[in-house]
Amino acid sequence: MTLQVFAHRGYWRHYPENTLSAFRAAAQLGAHGIELDLRLTRDGHAVVLHDETVDRTTNGAGPVEALSWAELCNLDAGAGERIPSLGAIWPDLDKSLRINIHLKATQDRRLPSALVAAIGSSEGQSNSYLSMDSTTWLAMRNVLPGLNGCHLGPHPRNTSEFLQETHALGCRIIQLDWRIIASPFVDQAHDLGIEVHAMHLEANHDQSAYAAIPATGVDAVLTDFPDHWLE
Repeated sequence: MTLQVFAHRGYWRHYPENTLSAFRAAAQLGAHGIELDLRLTRDGHAVVLHDETVDRTTNGAGPVEALSWAELCNLDAGAGERIPSLGAIWPDLDKSLRINIHLKATQDRRLPSALVAAIGSSEGQSNSYLSMDSTTWLAMRNVLPGLNGCHLGPHPRNTSEFLQETHALGCRIIQLDWRIIASPFVDQAHDLGIEVHAMHLEANHDQSAYAAIPATGVDAVLTDFPDHWLE
């Protein structure tokens, strides 16, 4: 089985995070997928941005939800890049690239309709999935039944109970810290038809991960270091 490599926020260590250039670079490296974060603007557009505010990643300031799509379009997200809309992702990338859409605006009641507008009728449904809590998943499943789900939470996620809850929800993916994954847990997940994605980020980086993660039999690694995994 090939271990799939997902570039967390794109190839952000060399390109502005969550931008089209970071996603293109990840694809050019040979990544099997990318992870991106989704929030809503004041006027309900689904945009790719991690933080609650634009302060850290752009030359602007203020909460994403307080700014319009037109205002966001005028911001520099680094090296002349712009904040992409969710709808701009699929036409720009290879159709085989898997897209992990991490929903951040889960308390916003406009989220279901914004997602339908962005991906409801696009080819994105075939190679994308939503990462969110169980409550948000149940709402999303009703409006986008063709999309798969990655169940995020609650912790701990390396238990039989969590796998059973994920299975009951109809989610087919989980992601968790690589340091708490063991082969028997992965086998149990696979018996339930659930993919296991190991998170190998700056926060838990260790050189031992390059040997330890594949040995567990996980399906994918979600990483800030896609270049190292793909070498």
